[in-house]
Amino acid sequence: MEGGKVVDMAKRNHAQRATLTLVACSALVVAGCGTAKPQPEGSDTPGEAAGAPGTWELLNAGDMTAESTTLQLGVTRASCAGGVTGTVLEPVVQTAAGRITITANVEPMPPGGYTCQSNNIVPVTVQLPEPVGNRELFDAICLDSSNLTTAFCVDGGIRCQP
Repeated sequence: MEGGKVVDMAKRNHAQRATLTLVACSALVVAGCGTAKPQPEGSDTPGEAAGAPGTWELLNAGDMTAESTTLQLGVTRASCAGGVTGTVLEPVVQTAAGRITITANVEPMPPGGYTCQSNNIVPVTVQLPEPVGNRELFDAICLDSSNLTTAFCVDGGIRCQP
């Protein structure tokens, strides 16, 4: 009888281990399906503009008025690119009551190693859907908290205040 109890306990332990193994493997499979893969430069992420991050400066600040609907931006690639900004993608403009946010991304660079001197400034004309009014102009690159300590965002991302 005692030998039968040992066999029963061994069967129960084996069944418990098998159940735990099955649960653990199922959890790994489910977690693996939801794991985000790293996005290379220029990949599209839902809710984000396409391309690689660019930053911008206002080139025509002296000419801008509350009635202005055209802005002249100088766009620079934010990452190391051997001094080359490249092609600027169509800027994305979002308007709100007190702010106009502009995203000025650039085409991704081919894979490779690049030096990190300053990249050239590419002039771009942006047509606003409505006049600037009494709103600040904000560079969307500073919405990403990882950029807040960079030279791009020392001004808090505000490129022009009324």
